[in-house]
Amino acid sequence: MKKINKLFLIIAFVFAGYSCDLTDLDQLNNPNAVTAENADLDLYWNAIQTSFAGWWSGNQWPMLQVTRIECMTWGSTYENAYTPGSFNGSWNSAYAGLIPDIDAMNLMASEKESWIHVGAGKILKGYILQMLVDKHGDIPYTEAWKGTENAQPSFDSQQSVYDIAGGLYDEAIADLNKTAIGSPGVDIYYGSSQASWIKLANTLKFRMALNKGDAGGISSALAAGVIDASADDWKFQYGTNRSNPNSRHPWYSGAYESGASSYTSNYFMWELHEEKPFPDPRVRYLYKRQDLDASDEDLFTLDCVVTGTEPQWYKDPYTNAYGVVTTWPFCLGSNLVEDGAANAKGYWGRDHGNDDGTPPDGQKRTARGIYPAAGMYDDGNAATGVFGSTFGHTQRQGTTGGGGAGHQPMLMSSMVYFMRAEAAQDGLSGESARGMLEMAMRRSIEEVMTYSAAWGPVGDLNADGTGAEPEQRNIDNYVNYVLAAYDAAGDSEAKLNIIVKEFRLACMGNGVEPFNSMRRTGHPLEMQSSMKAASAGTFPRLFPYPSDVTNLNANAPVRTGLGEKVFWDRAGSLN
Repeated sequence: MKKINKLFLIIAFVFAGYSCDLTDLDQLNNPNAVTAENADLDLYWNAIQTSFAGWWSGNQWPMLQVTRIECMTWGSTYENAYTPGSFNGSWNSAYAGLIPDIDAMNLMASEKESWIHVGAGKILKGYILQMLVDKHGDIPYTEAWKGTENAQPSFDSQQSVYDIAGGLYDEAIADLNKTAIGSPGVDIYYGSSQASWIKLANTLKFRMALNKGDAGGISSALAAGVIDASADDWKFQYGTNRSNPNSRHPWYSGAYESGASSYTSNYFMWELHEEKPFPDPRVRYLYKRQDLDASDEDLFTLDCVVTGTEPQWYKDPYTNAYGVVTTWPFCLGSNLVEDGAANAKGYWGRDHGNDDGTPPDGQKRTARGIYPAAGMYDDGNAATGVFGSTFGHTQRQGTTGGGGAGHQPMLMSSMVYFMRAEAAQDGLSGESARGMLEMAMRRSIEEVMTYSAAWGPVGDLNADGTGAEPEQRNIDNYVNYVLAAYDAAGDSEAKLNIIVKEFRLACMGNGVEPFNSMRRTGHPLEMQSSMKAASAGTFPRLFPYPSDVTNLNANAPVRTGLGEKVFWDRAGSLN
């Protein structure tokens, strides 16, 4: 009975922890907050692990947009889309909630020698600090959390905070190797497995070394053992509870009740469905189309449907990562601008930088599918326009698909293999870049399909990509096409371009890793620019400091623009 109560408590925290905006900071005493007076270790831990998942999700959303995995609709330029006020919630959640709670829990857990609590807490704290540096640059640490003694803390250098985060990972490994007295009642991430938490810490050390271009650190982390199997994936698992509280994946809650999905990225859908000679084996799992035919739409429901509204550069040919000359997709995912609606095949989102208003298209635009939100599999027949048994709109009061029991893919084994491919291609390890690339692609497809097996149909794709789930030959065709392009690439940079592009395509639901990879490598070289502006402006190498910080702390650094770089950023220009 006690475990049931703890599980219910975790579900209850999911909804509360998912909000990223702190809009009423004057309420200093929250009667529902966890404090040293009203909490035991598991109450702290339950609040931390669920709040961390919400914090992570909110932090990575702008990264999903700038990497074009999701579309940027907050403005037609980066300067308009990412303003200081939009980052208050994530910053305050870290400084006023997560890190103080972790410190308080670890103080209590150390006294009780509950080393899994301590080790896991230090890993999450290290990750939070690293994320803040990677996102904003210098941050307060040494003088932070002193309350009224120092209301305007100085900012520590990026490198020093990285060293602190790395030290926390090392401390966590040491703690997790101790004999623990007790363990978390419920550990959503790793089921209180000390070995799994240690492997995560080693992987985060590898990830940090890759950012810094530290070959020695990469070698050391790989030798210690990083995430290399799906059983070790770092993810937050949602439930199917519909209300009181709603424990489902937010993408499911947003599109499978009575509301509409937020706009998906036309460019990303085009990359998956159209750019190669055949559809990506994952595309029917990632997206659920609602309206197959856009040829009868007008400017009221689809503002880009009329030919001639696209910028001229959409028609300019370019050579893509695979060595093929093509043109940019426009509007509905087709690169045939003259008859885009007819060739869209139902993939209906928005182009990068399209910040127009919202027409009555809630049951037309493409929604997220099975992975990772546990929505519906797309079994519509794109060739003939015939609707399959589960085709049609998604707004069905939460009764379809996987019921929202999705997950946040924080660090999957496929992502780690892509990072290993990047490291090898960059000369930072002795592994085979090509071998790691192949393993990464196959593991990503396996992750998507295995996860979705309970809700997707059994069968095979037809030659044109219609039908049910793909057989092995379709997967082999995809992998072999990419590897052939890799082999034919003219130099190491061209090969790295393919690795990073495929890395992006494997990161649905995770903008953090491809954003970092872009800043490490300067790839992919070809990315759709803003639809509504002559230029998307300066690519955000670092996001602005929150307005709460710059307005209230005189020690906050003066940011000169979005082009300032984190200390490890070694890429050239990005768009």
